[in-house]
Amino acid sequence: MDTQELVAQMIIRTSGARSFEDWPEVLAAYAALIETVQYKLTHQEMEDFINLGADFYRTLARAEDYRRRGGFAAGM
Repeated sequence: MDTQELVAQMIIRTSGARSFEDWPEVLAAYAALIETVQYKLTHQEMEDFINLGADFYRTLARAEDYRRRGGFAAGM
């Protein structure tokens, strides 16, 4: 699959019923999945996956902060 096909699959697939506050568990599941394949990856690939996980974390943490505050926080 190419990138567009992978993104399309991620968008159209259903997932378990989770509340918005469950994103830390989703991130933990992502890390656990990476752990299972880490020995097949190069050092750079591992760094790329970890950096992407960090991007997910930062994006979701900001979204949750936005939701809790009811709008954009100062400085965002």
